[in-house]
Amino acid sequence: MTQVEQHVPITLPDGATLRATVHRPATDEPVPVVLALTPYPVDAARQEMGESELVARGLAVVVVALRGTGASEGAFVPWRGHVEDARAVIEWCARQPWSTGSVVGWGRSYLAQAQLYLASTGHPALRAMHLGVCPGDPVGIIYRGGAVVLGSALNWATAMTRGELMRAAARGEDVTAELVEWEALAADPDAAARTAPLADQALLKRRFPAWRDWMTHPASDPWWQQWALPPRPAVPTLFVAGWHDLFRDLTLRQFTTAQHPGSRLVVGPWGHGVPGQALGEVDYGRSAARGAEQLGADGVEFLVAHATGETDDATGPRVRVFVMSENAWRDLDAWPPPDTVSTAWHLAPDGGLAPEAVDGSAEPSTFVFDPCDPVPTVGGPNLFARGDAARGTGQWDQRPLDHRADVLRFVSPPLGEDVTVIGDVVVHLWAATDALDTDWTAKLVDVHPDGSALAVLDGIARVREVLGELVPPGEVREVAVELGASAHTFRAGHRLRLDVSSSNFPRFDPNPGTGAGAGVTEWSEFRVAHQQVLHDQGHPSRLVLPVAP
Repeated sequence: MTQVEQHVPITLPDGATLRATVHRPATDEPVPVVLALTPYPVDAARQEMGESELVARGLAVVVVALRGTGASEGAFVPWRGHVEDARAVIEWCARQPWSTGSVVGWGRSYLAQAQLYLASTGHPALRAMHLGVCPGDPVGIIYRGGAVVLGSALNWATAMTRGELMRAAARGEDVTAELVEWEALAADPDAAARTAPLADQALLKRRFPAWRDWMTHPASDPWWQQWALPPRPAVPTLFVAGWHDLFRDLTLRQFTTAQHPGSRLVVGPWGHGVPGQALGEVDYGRSAARGAEQLGADGVEFLVAHATGETDDATGPRVRVFVMSENAWRDLDAWPPPDTVSTAWHLAPDGGLAPEAVDGSAEPSTFVFDPCDPVPTVGGPNLFARGDAARGTGQWDQRPLDHRADVLRFVSPPLGEDVTVIGDVVVHLWAATDALDTDWTAKLVDVHPDGSALAVLDGIARVREVLGELVPPGEVREVAVELGASAHTFRAGHRLRLDVSSSNFPRFDPNPGTGAGAGVTEWSEFRVAHQQVLHDQGHPSRLVLPVAP
């Protein structure tokens, strides 16, 4: 039997009231608490965290609607006030007569980030956390390499706007016209992503004003510091990440921050949604499916053990990663693995990719970048409204882009042996543009013997952001394009390919070339840029891979 209480009030120090749903075992004895803080429907969080299993194991499950969401009072502003509110909530959980005072946290996505704010309080009741697809600092959610993570950010803002419209309707406001406006926005996200300036999305400006703030404050703006995650003490945490999740690198970074001996990391071939066996154009086999199935049981065991004080921090592998293409799990002692060898593949003027740098001079490779006609996104770590079915997420064949002249492709000879990459991949480009500012994009591709070209990783570097200044037009600079982390085996007979361009839309916002971002630039101001990538002896542009033994 389970005791259920809904809309339980939790009064905050400023007088606002949050509402919680409490499910706990039918016993008179105090029990530990599993706590989740959510801006989404409470029932969705309860189902996803495996509430019934946790209650059956003797834990109470408390799911709290964050300020300004669900039945909780106040206004929801992303990341605002979470530390203070979380401190009051965990204090409430610890002092309930049905609680032992031991609290463990659970969360995926935004709920995981809320747990990081909770952990920063250092409250002694918090014993452990189970966090999936976990964001880090908010600026890393909205920006990557200095560019706006446009499609995913727009999708989330659109969804949150509908939630605010529903709350307004519940308050008695007439939102009929705005719901029609919202339907048009949600029905054509690509058109919405082409709004210029991006900050001028009318409905979002009215109902989700954070959107305008995001679009008008670039990644280097000190404005973002107010939302940064505070330092947190080491708390045993089970982190779960996906190689094709937009928060992949943020989750890995959180694992390496404030590490506790009891912390664990699992990374599978998954996106942001429910883990499974296949994603994009790749079926990763039953080992991927079994790993996903095991996650639920492992998560419950982790929370129960820490909540009851029965855990042994010294047991089990600290890191478990799925090596794609090899389609097998590998246990590691640490992340990143310390035994990889940094291996460079150099860009060649003939479109080759070789271990040796060019000896002597060579003409640069060139292309024309038109920000009004950006390279379309084909797969990657995205959270698009259109989803996986429209090449939104995961590994997809890049050949549909082969006709585009604004993509430079550098291809290796067939590999003589398997090459397993585990860790962070970086591309160093010596490059120049005649625009006031530009982006450099890079995409690591696995070319199969049948010609299919599946993307493994992609990244972007906005020059003014990564170099910290506007570079004079025509001046050659070295720019590092961080592609992020992966675990992938390039099989013998396959070829490495590196695609270099200046856009990947709508994954990222197009650079107008004016020195300002698309968030504040009119379409009429966008300018065409003439791009150069150098690869001579003095300018060794290269792909750097962490190769595992």
